[in-house]
Amino acid sequence: MNPHHRHRSALPFRRRVVLFALILAATACSGQEPAKPAVKREFEATPAASSAAAPRAASAEDFMAQVEAESEAADRFNERHRPLQFSGRLDQAVAELVAYAEQGGAPRRFAIGNMLWSLAPDASLSLHRSADAQQPEQPEILYELALHYTRKDECAAALPLWKRLRASRIGIPDQAAYIAAYCHLASGDLRGAVDIVRAADIDNHHVGAEKMSFEVFGGPAELTRFDQEYRRAAGGDRDALERLLARSFDWRTDWWNHAPQPSAQDAAIALARAQWRERSPEREQWDCLWPKLRDKAQPFGYADLDRCGVLVGGHPYPASSALGLVALGRWVARADQPPDFAALLARHAGVLRERAGGRHDDLQALRVLAYLQQGAGDAAGLAQSDELGWKRYRDERFALSRVQHAEPASGVAPDPAYRAMLVQAAQDFPHAPLYPMLEAVYRAGAGDPPAADVARVLQAETRSLDLSVRYGDLRSHSQLKALYRRLEKALEKNGVGS
Repeated sequence: MNPHHRHRSALPFRRRVVLFALILAATACSGQEPAKPAVKREFEATPAASSAAAPRAASAEDFMAQVEAESEAADRFNERHRPLQFSGRLDQAVAELVAYAEQGGAPRRFAIGNMLWSLAPDASLSLHRSADAQQPEQPEILYELALHYTRKDECAAALPLWKRLRASRIGIPDQAAYIAAYCHLASGDLRGAVDIVRAADIDNHHVGAEKMSFEVFGGPAELTRFDQEYRRAAGGDRDALERLLARSFDWRTDWWNHAPQPSAQDAAIALARAQWRERSPEREQWDCLWPKLRDKAQPFGYADLDRCGVLVGGHPYPASSALGLVALGRWVARADQPPDFAALLARHAGVLRERAGGRHDDLQALRVLAYLQQGAGDAAGLAQSDELGWKRYRDERFALSRVQHAEPASGVAPDPAYRAMLVQAAQDFPHAPLYPMLEAVYRAGAGDPPAADVARVLQAETRSLDLSVRYGDLRSHSQLKALYRRLEKALEKNGVGS
């Protein structure tokens, strides 16, 4: 359970899959452990043996073999940085990985650029650019650069790379067809986008194609977000501490899945205990529930909440809003019958409204409030909470809830206020596909939406897979495929042939 909005939730320094590896059938080669550098750091880089000779152009197969060897060495080097990853020192770990990469050649820079893809996007792009400068025309490097520029919406830079890849002996990997087509949509080349998708065997690579959406457009790694909140919390930001605790129980792994992250949980509670007073309500309540919450295999229910004096019966709402969110979620997930939402709302609405609308941002309180309102059937209260979450917190989940609950019944024309709401939502959240889709349907009436409207929906859906993720009745690939069929039909209707 995730109060109010369903969630879907990479591992630290996960090495990104090099999609060309299987195509090229590269053979990994072994390498010696390099000598230590002259400058000593807390976690020292180990540079490769230097050579005065300029790097020669390697074949694609040789290059991939070198990348495999460098990746294995980089994984061993990265093990030294584990203590930094959940302690607010991720920047230090990234800096040392970059320094290690720059002491090697193009294969090492390429391998570590892949490792840093979501953890440090700018550093990753810089390493891939420098690898390209040393080994130009390597298709694997061109591919990574095309992905970089696509996720930055720099399609003027990405499109030439996609075109060069498509014309090469490697071509565009089937898993990346939707990503390559995205920039064609963005540049107005709708027929080009359709042609790329039609030429790809996505049906047999649909899982990889769906995961590619998250790889490219999923934003910073969860570890990066955690690290940012950790440093704020360590500096005394109580709101950041609450967000840190909540995130450790709600760690996103892809568009579909969230789950507790044990290392993040332990780091977050250790920091919180260091900052809370010994007998503060936050600490006593978290300490009481922690053994049950930390071990997700343990039973958890009403009796645990009653024993710790929070949430149920006549007990108050937890002093920590993150604890309220986590505990309520675990309770509902384990309960045979849902709790009495109306009773919980009546008991805790006041404190939740005060926290959510107060001077300090408290998104956790607002999420629980909206969840209870939804469960209790309080439509008016939910509309107010959704407005607050949308307009003050700029959280897309609340805007989506507001739009969906205000949607007119089937067969009823939307009034101007609802149309204006759609326009505002599309402006505030330009990468969400629902709003342009609804607006396109309303504009088209009984007819079919024009190609330009379908293309806008496709762009947004490629970035988020939101239509299929939220409604769950279609695979994400099936949703995209259906939209491309509709786009092709619209182009044919307009006389844009194949």
